[in-house]
Parts: sequence; structure tokens; C-alpha cells
Amino acid sequence: MKEDYVARSAQLALLLEVSAYPKPGNVSRMRDFEDTHYEHFLASSVAVYPVLREAAASDNGVGRLIRRGVAESMKWQAGGNTHFGALLLLVPLAMAAGACEGHNKVEIKRKAKEIMQNTGVDDAVELYRTFPEAKVKVSTDVPELDVMNEASITKIKEKKRSLCEILTISASYDLISRELVCGFDKTFSYATVLANFAREMSINDAITHTYLRLLSEEEDTFVKMKFGAEKSEYVQERAKEIVKRGYEIKEIGDFDGELIAQGINPGSAADIIAAALFIAVLDGLRV
Repeated sequence: MKEDYVARSAQLALLLEVSAYPKPGNVSRMRDFEDTHYEHFLASSVAVYPVLREAAASDNGVGRLIRRGVAESMKWQAGGNTHFGALLLLVPLAMAAGACEGHNKVEIKRKAKEIMQNTGVDDAVELYRTFPEAKVKVSTDVPELDVMNEASITKIKEKKRSLCEILTISASYDLISRELVCGFDKTFSYATVLANFAREMSINDAITHTYLRLLSEEEDTFVKMKFGAEKSEYVQERAKEIVKRGYEIKEIGDFDGELIAQGINPGSAADIIAAALFIAVLDGLRV
């Protein structure tokens, strides 16, 4: 059935993304964090399959499905938040892919944007309830509607703010929010970059090269919020140097070790690569 194909594609994308090495600053098959290990991501990738399948068969309920996906993920592993950001992207994309007749990227992109624009107050409330449940580390220095403040949910209901409207506020400083409200531009752009790399090299190298290309072209907002603009700019400049010099494996490995030693993980970039992999796999990319 089509729902199975969409869910398998998303699940494979999650597994491939976390397995790729070296992927500076993030968990891989060769690199664990202190509390969150590679195996936790594997378990999470398996756990979210039924939610991804349900998303492919749904035309509404983005917030509910994200919350359920995060809950399923956390039931099956003890490493905490593994795929929250990725699910933010994959749920509406899976819904869009399931709603489209074929796997035309233009059609899926258009439908995913439409799905986000049609989100409602309930979607916003469900997402806000997910943040503390998933123990997501977020900045509390935000202009309004702090996700860790229970009073924000009351305000969302009173003002009848949709999920899309809420994400528009954070889009100014958060890369994933920007992706969700601006039509998944980077997801689809880097899906093409990844597919092109995969024609010339192994899938592992295609993923790591695409990840570094993204880091070199976009500031990772997770890094910026946690470590500040100066460190975020440094990460971007180092990635630019690596890309310019042709992705030398030793230099990538050294960069990985440096970021891990400082506790810097470009999580937003990893989430977008997972979503880009999903689109590429839907479009026929195979290992």
C-alpha cells in the first residue's frame, strides 16, 4: 500500500541520516553523545513507523501526529529526545506524500505547504504540549509564547493562533520553523544536492557531503541559540573551508572531534538532512 511506501521511505531516511559518518557534531554509527547513543536513534527510527504510516493516510492532525510520534519514540529508548526536529518536518511531508498520486516533488512540496497553512489551534496546542514531554532543550529568551510556559497554551487558545501562525513567530530565529512556514525550500533543495552526490559516491559520503554543504550555507539555529552567534558563525566558516577544499576526510574528522569536545551539535542541519533524504528516497534514491 502507498502508506507503507511513504512510511518506509521516512524510516529509511532516519536510519541513513543517523548512520552517516563523519557528520561533525552529531551522533553517528561511530559517535555517541554522553546520554544519547546511536542505538537510541535506531530504536526511535523503528518506533515511529506506525505514526509515519498514519500520517501518510491523514490529511489533518499535524500537531497530534507529531506529539504521538515523539511519545512512541521515547517509549522505545532511554536516550531522551532523538527525533523531535525531524518529526516536525517528516509528519507534514509524509501527509503530503500520501495525499499525492505519484511521487512528484513539485506536487509534494506544494501539498506540504498547503497542509501547514491549514493547521489550526489544536495543532499548535498539541505541539506546545510535546516540548516539555520530550524534554526538548530550547531557548527561553523568545519574544512571546515560550514553549516551556504552560500559560502560553492559554494564550494560544484565547488568541486562536494556528500552528502555522505560531511558527511564523519563531521562523525569524529558528531554521526548522522557517522551513515549515516557508514551504520546505531547503528540504527539497538539499534533496536534489544529495541525489546528485549519490550518483558519484557512496550513500554515506553523499549524506556527509550534503550535511557539510548545508552547514556551510546556513547558520544552524540550534547552535546559535545554545552557543551564540559567534560560535555559530565559526561552525559555518569551518564547514565552508572543508567544502572549498574538497571534503578531505581527515579535516572532516578533526572538525567532528572539535565540535564533540565542545558539546556543539548542529541538530537543525541533521533534521533537514533527514527530511531531504526522505524526499530523495521517495524519488527513487536507493542504497
